[in-house]
This record gives sequence, structure tokens and C-alpha cells, in this order.
Amino acid sequence: MQGSNSDIISHLPSNVIEEILMRMPIQDAVRTSVLSKKWRYAWVTLPQLVFDDAFYIKSRTQKNKLMMAIYQVLLLHRGPILKFKLSLSILDSCFEIDQLILFVSNNGIQEFVLDIQKGEPYKLPSSFFSCLQLKHLELRSCLFNPPLSFKGFSRLSSLELWDVVITSKVFSSLISSCPLLEELKLVNSTSISYLEISAPNLTYLFFQGRFGSICFKNTPKLARVSVYLYESMTGEAYKGGEICNWVTFFAGLPVIEFLELDYGCLQLISAGGVPKRLPINLNHLKILKLHLEKVKEVSSILCLVRSSPNLEKFVIWGPINGIADEETAVKLLEVHGWSDICLNQLQEVELREACGSRFELAFIELLLAISPILEKMIIVSNDMDNEGLRLLDEVLEDHDFLKD
Repeated sequence: MQGSNSDIISHLPSNVIEEILMRMPIQDAVRTSVLSKKWRYAWVTLPQLVFDDAFYIKSRTQKNKLMMAIYQVLLLHRGPILKFKLSLSILDSCFEIDQLILFVSNNGIQEFVLDIQKGEPYKLPSSFFSCLQLKHLELRSCLFNPPLSFKGFSRLSSLELWDVVITSKVFSSLISSCPLLEELKLVNSTSISYLEISAPNLTYLFFQGRFGSICFKNTPKLARVSVYLYESMTGEAYKGGEICNWVTFFAGLPVIEFLELDYGCLQLISAGGVPKRLPINLNHLKILKLHLEKVKEVSSILCLVRSSPNLEKFVIWGPINGIADEETAVKLLEVHGWSDICLNQLQEVELREACGSRFELAFIELLLAISPILEKMIIVSNDMDNEGLRLLDEVLEDHDFLKD
């Protein structure tokens, strides 16, 4: 085609042109209207509109003019808007957003992202709760207080709430009224004291914040779980129902494959005492990650290991330094009776921020002894003393383990 004046792009199928325009910043997509008569209205039927910081930087304008530019795009738009994203670092909670939500709520919105990064939490208007076609929803710094007539989002498959003000009761009701929900992420919602999850199709769950209780009531497909509590909310700090324990926590996770817990969660679910092993083995669990910054009770670690016979990867972040002397450490491991335990599937172990404590070294030796196909063990330490390094070398040499 060298030297040809033929307009190849303009003769592409309309669905291909649409795909090209959706991958461009919205300003550039709008500017294509000046190319020719064929391009004049090509952008106005785009099913997705994204107003993010790339839009703000290109506009180089103040907040009021920025909102007017967004209004103009919406007024010129024709057809359904399946995806709408508003994520501007300059934008704070303001009433102008109400009009934007009202507009998209009447255009079959399926994917909605609202990211408020400044000011007070934005109170979602009543028009938002009429977006019944939603499949993906992501909110940041919003006040979620639905009207009494709200019956949930029956088609929602993915939900992310960041710094959203929502009560425990409303949250539980919301989740139970989204029967198709598969992915759930909840981060830093200080208004929630307890979590109750009833979601028959949920497969992925991520919690980060401060909660007093976690209850899985109907989660038969939940395979990936990450929980970061930072600190447990037992005693006076927790006012919502009974504290969860190991039995109730894992009873709702029959097919769990990936589990990530921090020290706050371990403290919370072990508050009522830690059994030698769970009543039901976690037979599907393949990857276990534990963050132990403040954990001194090691029985929770031992319980999880004993109850996970098919582990393939085991990761610990933070020192295991709850036991002071080697004699006590070895005795503890012997008391738990490991002679009948064999991690036949364990291939990789990572110990991050190791301290070289007596128990930690004994635990490493135990893992080496009960993991016949172990291929890789990564031990990272910033403050292990010479004595700890010497003992670690001895442990690895006894098991013919390669050192690097």
C-alpha cells in the first residue's frame, strides 16, 4: 500500500472502529469527529466512557470546566452506556455527580466505577440504586445507604468497596441479595463491626480492615480468601455477636484452595482456643500464606499445617519467635505428634523476615522431614545473628538441602 492515498481505517467494520475508539482517551475519541463525515458520529455510540486522570491531564482545566466537559460528552452521546468510570484525583464529593449518575442509570449501565479521592464520603443518590443491570461495581469513599425499596443487584458478579461507609446489616443484606456475585473486595470500611457472607456463587474474597467477626453462611464455591484485620477486635472493642473461632470460620470454606491470613485474623479466630487440628481437613487447600508480625502463639500455625495435607506452597511473613528455647520448641512439636503427618504435595516453602529463633529452626527441620517432594525453600532474614545462621546451616546440611 506504499504511496496509496486509500483511507484503510475508515473502511474497517464498525465494530473494529468501535474497539479502536474505546482504547483511546475519550478526548481523542471525540476529536475523531472532525476527520470526515463518516467519523463525525462514530464516537457518540461508544458503550464505555472513562473519565480518569488521563482525561484531566489532557483537559488541563479547572474542576468546574472539567465537569462541564463531562456533561457535554454525555449530552452528545447516543445509545447505551455499558461502562462508566469516574476516577479523578481533583474530584471531591459534590452534587454534580448526582446528575451524572442519573444520566447513566437510564442508559443500561453494567459496569460502574466511582472513585472519590478528596473530601467527605459521597452520598449515593437514589438513582444509583435503580441501576439494576449492574454486573461490576467499584466504589471508593461513598456513603452506601439504600432506600427501603432496594432489593439488591440481581446480576452483579463483581463488587469492590473501598473506604465505603456501610453498616454490617446493610452489607450482609446487600451480599445476600446478589445471587450471582463471584468476586468481593472490601477495604477499610470502619463502619462494619462484623461480616456475614451468604453468597452461593462467590469464588474470591478479599477483606482488609478491622472487623470483629467473620461468618461464612452459604459459600460452597469460595476458593480464594485473603483477610487482613491488622488487629483483632475481641473484648470491649467488639459489640456485634459472638466471636468467630476456628471451627465456625472454616466450616463455610469446604473448597478453599488459597488462604491468606494476617496476625489479627489468627488472633481473632484463635480467641476461643486452638484445637490440635480442625474437625475437617482442608483437603483442597494448595497455597497457605500467613503474616505473623505480632503473633506469639504458634499453635495456630501448627493447627493449620496439620489440617492441610495437600499443601503445595506455604509462605510465612514475619518471625516465628514465640518460643524462647530449643528444648521447649522441640517438645511442643513432639507433643503435637507429627509422626503420622506427611505433606506429600508440598513443593515450595517461603520464610520471610526469619529471625533464627529456636522454634523457627525446629519448625524448618520439621517441614523438611515431612515434605518428601519439597523442591524449594526460601529463607530471607534481615537480623538473623551468626549463631542462628550456623544452626540453620546445620539443619539444611542434615537434610542434604542445597544452600545459596
